[in-house]
Amino acid sequence: MYLLFRYHNIMPKRFYKMGYGEREIVRSMMHYEMEQRQKELDSIRGG
Repeated sequence: MYLLFRYHNIMPKRFYKMGYGEREIVRSMMHYEMEQRQKELDSIRGG
């Protein structure tokens, strides 16, 4: 949820007003983004 607000300007109210399917898609994209950010951090740190 924080990533949506911080990096995509999506307020929690907007997220919860989405339909179930749309929230599931956004949630899966959010998890993918977190994985990609972690991989990028790991490569920067040399791990």
